[in-house]
Amino acid sequence: MPERPIGSDTMTVKEYLDAQQVTCTPSQPDAAAPVSVTIPQLPGWELAPPEAVPGAYTVLANPTNTSENWCPNAVLLHGELSAPVDAEQLLTCAFTDSRRLPDWRENESNRVPYQGHPSAFVRGVYIAEQWTVSATTRYVVVTHGSRQFMTQLTVTTLLDQADDLEVDVTVINVGLTITTS
Repeated sequence: MPERPIGSDTMTVKEYLDAQQVTCTPSQPDAAAPVSVTIPQLPGWELAPPEAVPGAYTVLANPTNTSENWCPNAVLLHGELSAPVDAEQLLTCAFTDSRRLPDWRENESNRVPYQGHPSAFVRGVYIAEQWTVSATTRYVVVTHGSRQFMTQLTVTTLLDQADDLEVDVTVINVGLTITTS
């Protein structure tokens, strides 16, 4: 694989962290941490068991809207970085994660800070096996003293459900709450 400049918009978040020799250790909601995150659990959305997505902080599923063997879901990842990184460089890589998905069609992307923290947000459509899905992903980097945390929230529905579940997807996205102690 050819070398990519650090922080290049052709690197994924994982590639960037690997190049920096930094790991992200998953946090859990029941663990005491200086930075915690929550998302709203809306009617029809159920808490999925932790093993549904290993390492996830929270997973919500909407089984009442299961269609074509696809269940709309929200996956919240949150963890502490083993060493501080340049948040702006890391977030430059965030869009690449989505842009490498099969047949990715981007509808929106921005780098607007979220709750005062550096952030990247992307919305689009891609092919996942036999499904055409609509997805939103937000990355947030939170610096707390000398420690740094990374949060990723991805909400995914079938494209055919995107209009019906638009309010839910929006509420989950804007309901992401980051709390520091």
